[in-house]
Amino acid sequence: MKENILLTIAVTTYNRRKFLETTVDRSIKQIIDAGLEKEVEILISNDSSTDNTSEFVNKINEKYTFVRGFNQNKNLGVTKNLEWVVNESKGIYVQLHGDDDLMEEGAIAYFIKIIKEKAPNFILINTTNIHSLDDSNQKYKFVLENRLKINENIFIDNIETNYNKLKKTNNWLYLTNFITAVIFKKDLWQREMKNALKYVRPENVFLWQAPLIIGIKKYGRLHLISQCFILCRKNPTDNYALDPRGLYYINLYESIEISRLIKYYLPSEYKSHKRIYGAFIINSFIKEIGRGRKIRKHAWNAFMRYYDIFPQNIKFIIIAITPKLFMRFYNSLLKLK
Repeated sequence: MKENILLTIAVTTYNRRKFLETTVDRSIKQIIDAGLEKEVEILISNDSSTDNTSEFVNKINEKYTFVRGFNQNKNLGVTKNLEWVVNESKGIYVQLHGDDDLMEEGAIAYFIKIIKEKAPNFILINTTNIHSLDDSNQKYKFVLENRLKINENIFIDNIETNYNKLKKTNNWLYLTNFITAVIFKKDLWQREMKNALKYVRPENVFLWQAPLIIGIKKYGRLHLISQCFILCRKNPTDNYALDPRGLYYINLYESIEISRLIKYYLPSEYKSHKRIYGAFIINSFIKEIGRGRKIRKHAWNAFMRYYDIFPQNIKFIIIAITPKLFMRFYNSLLKLK
């Protein structure tokens, strides 16, 4: 295969062979149907799965010249695996891809068209959230369509001078947190990783997002695709919810670092970002209280970090002082719905 790859679809995976098969097979079909075998590659990094994922990676590796699959000898973890696939990719552009997300028909060909016509530095792709009804994404239901709530593409040459265009969207910055929804220039992402580490710890699960935030601010040329080409799997018990530290820990201690970075590079988005994650943290606290977990000290930490965001700060302090009273109040509200 010639080394003139325009786009790398970089799929990281761990113990989800059936989801991975559906995701990769759909992408392979799109690449072949559009005749893009010499311009698009699929790169798979199996993070030392304990199931039979490695067998699929080996099989698919031998079958297609534009697919490169790797079985890591030891588990790298989410963050390091994402870094690894970016550095290993051959494409000028990289799309990190969740192993359980899907791309609608025609998506890859459209991405290549946008890259050639607009030469953006970053692409943000509108999404539809789905819940899987099986263990392979063969069956699913739509749960939230048109996340950006836009009906036409938006191009931002400079985020400061064109910021009003972004106000038309529904939380565009939040969408940069969805791995599969972003395409970026590899060299810019790598260049800004050193700056990102000034704000975000190397083990932070959101580290990969930090160079995007810095890059969008510094280099501009952000293209938002209105069509919902990405089907993002959002099953309630999936992804970070299974982290042994707890979902509340991820949202509280990892996202606050991203918030500090946003405050410096994109201050106009700062309060909106914290408000969203404040709501996420409260919801995860409620679940942990229901499981009997003691989270008072974490609720106090949340109050200290979100003191400038109302009304989340009031809820955090109540949880920190008397979580049982908060739960009674919360449950009474649910009955009124």
